[in-house]
Amino acid sequence: MSFLKRLFGSEDSNQNRKADPEGFFVYVQCDRCEAKVRLRINKQYDLSPTDDGYEWHKTIVDSRCFQRIPTVAHFDRGLNMTHADIQGGRYISLEEYEAKEVSQPTDSEEEDG
Repeated sequence: MSFLKRLFGSEDSNQNRKADPEGFFVYVQCDRCEAKVRLRINKQYDLSPTDDGYEWHKTIVDSRCFQRIPTVAHFDRGLNMTHADIQGGRYISLEEYEAKEVSQPTDSEEEDG
């Protein structure tokens, strides 16, 4: 639960929700190519009401390897993520999304030592 709060319960995410009253963002990273994806969830059109909050179904496709990443996320009435199932990727924080990717050494760099 604290992991999900860290991803979606920070002050930054609450400020983002105030700045965009119609939606909010989640961030995902592909397991295969490590591409990072930012997704905007529209509160009115993307969320399905449930007894205890909302549910979101999405198949995410990254722009690098085009892997399909199906996910189902559950949110409470305050739009805090309470549970998520994701295949082929993982949810990441805004900080992880904004962090520069670490470049992998090329073959010539590995040979030079």
